Amino acid sequence: MRKPFAVLFSMMLGIGVFALSSVCGAADAEPVLKTVQRAVSAELNRLDAGLQEAARRLGASGLVGEDARSALKELCSKYPYAVDCAAVDPRGTMMTIEPAPFRMFEGTDISAQEQVKRIMKTGAPVLSSVFRAVEGFPAVDAEYPVTGPDGRRLGSVSILFHPEQLLGSIIARTIEGMPVDIWVMEKGGLILYDVDTSQVGLNLFAAELYAPYTELITLGRRMAAVPEGEGVYTFHRGTAKDIVTKRASWQTVSLYDTEWRLVAIHVERADSARTTGIAESPVRVEQKLESLAKSTSLVSALSASDTTTAMVLFKQFYDDTPGVYSIQWIDGNGVNRFGYPPENSLTAYDYRVRNKPGDPAILTILAGRTPAVHETILFEGRTGAFTFRPVFDREQYLGMLYYIKLK
Repeated sequence: MRKPFAVLFSMMLGIGVFALSSVCGAADAEPVLKTVQRAVSAELNRLDAGLQEAARRLGASGLVGEDARSALKELCSKYPYAVDCAAVDPRGTMMTIEPAPFRMFEGTDISAQEQVKRIMKTGAPVLSSVFRAVEGFPAVDAEYPVTGPDGRRLGSVSILFHPEQLLGSIIARTIEGMPVDIWVMEKGGLILYDVDTSQVGLNLFAAELYAPYTELITLGRRMAAVPEGEGVYTFHRGTAKDIVTKRASWQTVSLYDTEWRLVAIHVERADSARTTGIAESPVRVEQKLESLAKSTSLVSALSASDTTTAMVLFKQFYDDTPGVYSIQWIDGNGVNRFGYPPENSLTAYDYRVRNKPGDPAILTILAGRTPAVHETILFEGRTGAFTFRPVFDREQYLGMLYYIKLK
């Protein structure tokens, strides 16, 4: 009679967790790609706001003089990824440039640049593709029209910046500890950002590096053609040489009608089919998790911060339990320390500090110190069903052991 009661008690706890999360107002979890898309869009909007303010000030002061320099200095100081800021006259001549090291380019004619031609023709703000600037390096230029008090066009205000720095400052901190990488490309195939910096500046459709990977090139053309989607391709793992299968999904950010594709990738394990194959009964898997959470070997390993031994035990559980996506451990301080397989696990992810949508629900479960179940969207973009068991070393609470199954 005890087993049915235990199963019912576990189900009741699960229902309680969902209700508590709802009462606490915790936001639904979301794929990390959505988080990055929102953050990059917000930064591009901030860039637009700065350009508009600089254009207003230049409209009042004109394109030369100390007031113009002040407006350009302030514009550049707002964005760590900015190189220089310039006031450009209607003929495409850079009249005033800040900061001081770039004043040597004052008087330079940039009217042949594609984005300058566009803004001179349309009078609408523009964002360029990557090009080689007269300053001597690849960069992106955003320009906003400047008009005088009488409505006459005076020219434009320009901010030249490194897109990989803008993107890297957002992406690197957002995906830290997650089993996801994100790269970014222009619609023309040029790579704006990648964790492998040697790929930044390469063109997906032209570089020799990508030529053998026809799946990637084909998928890249789909990415260029449509603003969002998903697919699968093979390529090497980061800077390593081994070839792996990567699941990709992409979204779009834009400024002044220029679009960038944000591409999230997750390495698919060779045994990934086991996560959706014939699995043991949920009750049996919960029993195995319960036994592992109480095993002397695991408790000792977690108490001693013995990651190696704990990972051996996690691997045994994973290998012996078809249908499990990963098994992981959150310590009592809210840090998801590690899991197996690493490709499907968070590493040193601090739920209290990161506070992503959906994290408060996990912290509520952790604080409960009792068995629980939970369903949420993974950072990788798929939906996972979580089963939690508390781990104690005598009276000391070590945190939560849990496994995930894909829905």
